[in-house]
Amino acid sequence: MIKKIVLTAAVAAFAASLASAPAFAMKKHSKMAKKCTAGQMTTGKPNNFGWAVVSSCGMDGKMYAMPAMCYTPSGMCPK
Repeated sequence: MIKKIVLTAAVAAFAASLASAPAFAMKKHSKMAKKCTAGQMTTGKPNNFGWAVVSSCGMDGKMYAMPAMCYTPSGMCPK
């Protein structure tokens, strides 16, 4: 009887170590959107004519489209 209790406790401890909270947190964290740095600028996908919308990062860590376009073949657009 005591052997069964010890074996059950060992199996439960092993299962708990495999399914730990940090493992779940890492999986959840990887699905979250990556925050940007304030002031960071990026260029979106260019249209058929080569013009792309420029986006800027706000103080809240979200990207916002600016009322500006950039001609991507010129090579002077933010990456």
